[in-house]
Amino acid sequence: MADRGAPTFTPLALGNGSRPGASARPLGRRRTLPGSRAVVGGLLVAASAVGLFAAYGSSQQGPSITYVVAAKDIPEGEVLAAADLTTVALDLPAAQHRVTYSHIENLVGQVAAVRVKPGQLLQESLVVNKRSRRTNARISVPVEPGNAMNGEDLKGEQVDVIVTYTEGGAPKTATVAEGVTVAEVLTGDRNLGTSGQLTVVLSVRPQDLEAIAGAAAAGKITLARTTGIAR
Repeated sequence: MADRGAPTFTPLALGNGSRPGASARPLGRRRTLPGSRAVVGGLLVAASAVGLFAAYGSSQQGPSITYVVAAKDIPEGEVLAAADLTTVALDLPAAQHRVTYSHIENLVGQVAAVRVKPGQLLQESLVVNKRSRRTNARISVPVEPGNAMNGEDLKGEQVDVIVTYTEGGAPKTATVAEGVTVAEVLTGDRNLGTSGQLTVVLSVRPQDLEAIAGAAAAGKITLARTTGIAR
């Protein structure tokens, strides 16, 4: 028997007097899948984004080749140890790459031919093999301060030796040695009766000695700093 106290619900009648069935449900718009063009377009956008990201990442990468530099001031004649050296990543011209050391182990035990400053690249002209009898010769030349950058920070640098002389009443200029290393710069003092000229000691190949000595006797020497210049 029905419970008189419980409320009863009567379904609403439709327009034709019938009542909706229990299985009736509201109809909604069907969701459609994206078309093939939209899918392809999305893939292209994603691929483009990946390409841009890869290009950006590549542009942020620095030089990939490392070279050996002095980690401290290395006096002339010092036998090189691993603690004296470190490496840095650099982009160098091919000409410099061929004469610059890339591995510290290749330098350990060799001797500094000249003073090497902190951060200076270790190149073939700056070191000699301790076990080798072949070393560069030394020659000193007088140079006017104005023809050698006043000698400032010239020690350990590479220079070209240029002579200017007079021939037939006309000035002539010639380069007598290229890429030689400055081993020492001695300053003249005018107060002591000297001309104030610099005495520059050069570390050169033995075959360059006569040309440099002849140039010093024939005319005025000019030293052009050429460290790091690709030839």
